[in-house]
Amino acid sequence: MNLKNCFQILIFLIVGFTSLAQAQLASKFQTDKKWMKQELTRMKLPKNFIKDALENYQPESFESVLKLNLLGFLKPPQHMDLVTAQAVTESSRFLKENRKAFESANKKYQVSSDVISALLWVETRHGDNTGQFHILSVYLHLLQSNRSENRQLLTTMALEQNRSLKTYSSKELKKKMQTRTLKKSEWAREELRALASIHKKGQLNLRTLKGSYAGAFGLAQFIPSSYRDYAKSTTANANPNLMKPKDAILSVAHYLSKHGWKNKKAQDKITALMSYNNSRDYADSILAISKQVNPNGG
Repeated sequence: MNLKNCFQILIFLIVGFTSLAQAQLASKFQTDKKWMKQELTRMKLPKNFIKDALENYQPESFESVLKLNLLGFLKPPQHMDLVTAQAVTESSRFLKENRKAFESANKKYQVSSDVISALLWVETRHGDNTGQFHILSVYLHLLQSNRSENRQLLTTMALEQNRSLKTYSSKELKKKMQTRTLKKSEWAREELRALASIHKKGQLNLRTLKGSYAGAFGLAQFIPSSYRDYAKSTTANANPNLMKPKDAILSVAHYLSKHGWKNKKAQDKITALMSYNNSRDYADSILAISKQVNPNGG
């Protein structure tokens, strides 16, 4: 056997053992309904919300949600290549099709229609891709991310991935994972409180509500606290429905106006958009698309 063949076999074995180790680690991820009930009770959430939450919990996505939310930072950052001819065309079309809703939102909140249309394209392709993760379960998953066994498994996976990337020292990465899991679980608590408030008002069907792995839903991809605080309905005495373009448009306008949007100041626009998604690429892309949008459509 020549040296080249030996090297190829060695690489194959290393990759195989790494994949096996990852699979074995993944199989150890476990949810704990008893623990969840204790935590939700400790948070003093309504009993009927806790009951519905546990009865409708979907554990199947536990592993994928934890890995997507807690390990995604290890991947090399990619520039958001969102400014395309299709983005401009579709944003122009969407604006034309929903002109009255945009005019109403602009009149009330003074947020540019072309920017809202571009934002909704970037977020969900105007509703074509709103996500298939059960939202309530996403937050119950993340609530468990800082439990010692889950934190240890996630940290081990992070260290394994970092071997090839070599982005962090082991000490740095362990500390970072400890911080990330704690912050993510605390964030999940706040969003579960928002969901409990939404549940109490009967605003959304939490049993069927679906969205992204990050816990956002609707055309506008609001998280629960954003829905609670900024979602608006275009119909009197009706709950906001972010799957409806009219409500999504008005809600985004309200959100941006409350986060410093000013039509005449470029930096205020960027600040408002980055409050929506903390990425300069994201903000710049939306503004670049909006500048090319044809208000007459097409």
